[in-house]
Amino acid sequence: MVDKAYRIFGIINWALALTTPKISLIASASRPENWAGLYESIGENDVEFELVFVGPNSPKQKLPDNFHYIKSNVKPAQCFEIAAKHAAGELIMWFVDDARFITEHPLDKLYRAYLSHSDEKIIMTCEYHLPDGYNRYYPGKMDSPMMALCGLLSKSLWRDIGGIDRRFIALCWDMDLVMRVLAKGGKVETAGVFMDERIESSRGLRSRGSTLLKDHMATDRVLVDELWVRDGKLGLVRSSPVLPFMDLDIMTRSQAPTGRWRYQSNLINRFLTSKIFYSIKYLRREISGRTSRFQVRKISTYVRRLFGR
Repeated sequence: MVDKAYRIFGIINWALALTTPKISLIASASRPENWAGLYESIGENDVEFELVFVGPNSPKQKLPDNFHYIKSNVKPAQCFEIAAKHAAGELIMWFVDDARFITEHPLDKLYRAYLSHSDEKIIMTCEYHLPDGYNRYYPGKMDSPMMALCGLLSKSLWRDIGGIDRRFIALCWDMDLVMRVLAKGGKVETAGVFMDERIESSRGLRSRGSTLLKDHMATDRVLVDELWVRDGKLGLVRSSPVLPFMDLDIMTRSQAPTGRWRYQSNLINRFLTSKIFYSIKYLRREISGRTSRFQVRKISTYVRRLFGR
């Protein structure tokens, strides 16, 4: 009887091992209309995987069983950290919801390449079909470190380096993460897996509402340089310790400094990530230019915070 119980227990464990995801693709995502195409681009892979997307806009369509959505209105960098905390895979791969794989069996290739290095302090990176140097810390400068485009690394390494620094709002946290891995003696390697992030698609703008680059480059890029650049030289000594996200209220409240998405109102969040909002901001920039930005600086700090300035 005992032997039979052990055999049953062994079969259960074996079955669970087969279904436990090896790779968790995590994303801060606000455009659920893109997700079906993204999932389709992953295609058939032998390695078990899951997707964990966190953001303010719930999908209307039914998601596959291995596609998990978590609703949260906190800022984008914090959404990535939430997704990482909920990831079940032994490997984590950060992603964006307007990208597509254009290499067949991409996860199998990434997984095999990762295993071939036998080094836990490694990040596998995807690639674009772009000129050499686009993925460097200083784009175009081949003597600066290679950054990771949708990087894949072990969950244990993610935890060991402290996850995402909460001072980042939306961008460049991945550059900081890569630099911390390099500082530990790690490296970034390619696996011949290519992606496409062209804005136009058959259904319109895949990247609609995506103004994060324009909105937060001035803060997030400056921050990563402050952490790693000394006297104009990039080094591997960080200027200050990592400030990790606190678990308390991580799902409901953006931890300072805040940014999109920070509102509890679904209506406001949908507007802030809509094509209309994107068009208004673009039109305002074309009409007002620097004059508008100068006038905004004269507005009270409270009002500027309310509008994400």
